[in-house]
Amino acid sequence: MSTKPRLVVSIGDPNGIGPEVSLKTLLNIDLSQSTPIVAAPHHLVQRLIKDQKSYFSTSSNPLPTLHYITDENEIVEGAINVLESFDSWSDLEFSSSNYGQHNSLAGMLSMQSVDTGIKLCLNKQAQALVTAPISKESIHLAGYSVPGHTEYLMEQTGMDDVVMMLSGKGLNVCLLTTHVPLKSVVEHINQTTIQSKIRIICSHYNTYYPDRIPKIALLGINPHAGDGGVLGTEEQEIMAPVMRFFQDDPTVELTGPFPADAFFGRKQFLQVDVVLAAHHDQGLAPFKLWSMGKGVNCTLGLPFIRTSPDHGTAFDIAGKWIAEHDSMLEAYNVALAYLTRATKPSQA
Repeated sequence: MSTKPRLVVSIGDPNGIGPEVSLKTLLNIDLSQSTPIVAAPHHLVQRLIKDQKSYFSTSSNPLPTLHYITDENEIVEGAINVLESFDSWSDLEFSSSNYGQHNSLAGMLSMQSVDTGIKLCLNKQAQALVTAPISKESIHLAGYSVPGHTEYLMEQTGMDDVVMMLSGKGLNVCLLTTHVPLKSVVEHINQTTIQSKIRIICSHYNTYYPDRIPKIALLGINPHAGDGGVLGTEEQEIMAPVMRFFQDDPTVELTGPFPADAFFGRKQFLQVDVVLAAHHDQGLAPFKLWSMGKGVNCTLGLPFIRTSPDHGTAFDIAGKWIAEHDSMLEAYNVALAYLTRATKPSQA
């Protein structure tokens, strides 16, 4: 197989902006540097191009070189490979009337596309997976019980734990808990969980940035990090022992726990490599305020690289061809950069 990196792009929910930002992204990559494989029905991609003739007729957006295939052994370099990996996909019809709609067919297709990427990466036929946004409502209608990409990837690859990390404009936010209800957050945080996440973060940095030990800032769970136990004791009972556990470990530089509001308000995140937030909105609300549209989600701890844009399906603008593809393009480029670092660690 060629040494040129192969990156699989899962198409996302066909009723959202995933197919649009994916195609726009692939128009802006250097095909001499990587080989993209889009896991999608041929009819879906062909309809997009047909519907947007005016977009592709301009000199700045020429019609891409597309190679339609049904088997991974047909992948070629120098083209955008569109892999129709399920026989049932050839029978699907796509209509603009479905834009913005939740349905089981869209959910099934979006997850089958992810399955294709997982299979290719695990079989070493590709090295990275870049996922376009899915609809959690639609995948649930299709019978999937997982709350999102991150949990599904961990399940399908057989990993015991992974870490969601959002990166953009100098801010890297990792999460102790991902897609769980706020009332259940504390139930999912214990000393073992925090230690595991920290180990995964350090392993990631050891692989791709071996020249330095990551500085990790741990955020408190409660307001004001518990205010000395007045607003909660989790910082004292769970986080303080973790701080002591790592204090003599030369491979870890851990500080905290910090009150989240003051930490972000004072931009203390610029002084560390990674912020480890307790729950989803504690970390991602300030992250998106800081770098929305430029951020990249990376799942740490998988046996391959996985990235995605920092936005969702945007059903409200689906089909209008006005979606910004900056974050999707950055997700592709970050995945490619990681692959380059992995093969040339001395340049990290």
